[in-house]
Amino acid sequence: MLSFDEKKEIFRSFDLVEKEMSNGKLSYHYPKSKQRGQVLATQLHTTGNGYVIGKYMSEEIVIANDFQVDSRGWISIKEFSKEELKNLISHAMDSMLNVDESEQQEPKEESPTVVQGEQEVRRLNVDKQQQAVENKVASSESQSRYTPCFFYWVGVTKSILRFQSTMWNEVRKTFNS
Repeated sequence: MLSFDEKKEIFRSFDLVEKEMSNGKLSYHYPKSKQRGQVLATQLHTTGNGYVIGKYMSEEIVIANDFQVDSRGWISIKEFSKEELKNLISHAMDSMLNVDESEQQEPKEESPTVVQGEQEVRRLNVDKQQQAVENKVASSESQSRYTPCFFYWVGVTKSILRFQSTMWNEVRKTFNS
């Protein structure tokens, strides 16, 4: 894994604009971008973590280089070597320059296989979310919904009883004197 300074040097070797973010993080912008956004890399942190844009890359490039593009369209660079990072940055820059005329005017229609694949991924994600909710409901059913309320009620009752006991002790001392 490369250090933060090594990653900064690699980014600085390209034609990018460095911008500071909060908490010591850096982002790199590509001013020549023909895409909607100019941010090529974001959240580069001293821990070595950071993300490079992958949503504009073609599917062939992503598969050929085994890039792991997350659901937001970013590629984590935490474990990249020097050569892998340089390769990724150059592919990202190329993808930010390549915009078809038809893509700028109207959205590109996806092929049915890509749409079916995305629908399958979405269906699997929904199934996982439903399973997580079912697990959470099953675990919470074992605990009473009223448990926090019960403990609050017991605490208030004990406080009232202590107060009454103290008051009666004072009244009794007064009459015994």
